[in-house]
Amino acid sequence: MPGEGIVTIRDRQWTVALATTPAEWAQGLSNVPSIPAGTGMLFDLGVDQVITVNTVAMLFDLDIIWIHSTAGVVDVARSMKPGYDEIVPNAQARFFLEVNAGEAED
Repeated sequence: MPGEGIVTIRDRQWTVALATTPAEWAQGLSNVPSIPAGTGMLFDLGVDQVITVNTVAMLFDLDIIWIHSTAGVVDVARSMKPGYDEIVPNAQARFFLEVNAGEAED
């Protein structure tokens, strides 16, 4: 079972489940009907790399925030709909954060 933590970006804060293993990365928020406002899932892939995300098995819209290990937020995909095969950021990142659509504004 994933651990938990808190992610703060500027004036926004989310309570998150942590996904740190290949099994947790593969499962993510797939087939979850919804999540409460102010929560999400933080994926830690261990090293900075190009992280491709898909929303094929998602059941709700979400924002995805890619975070580099030293440079902070490097890209944001807003209001991603379920069913996308690939979402590729513009930069390498170690982490990505999935939150409800509209929560990554500003």
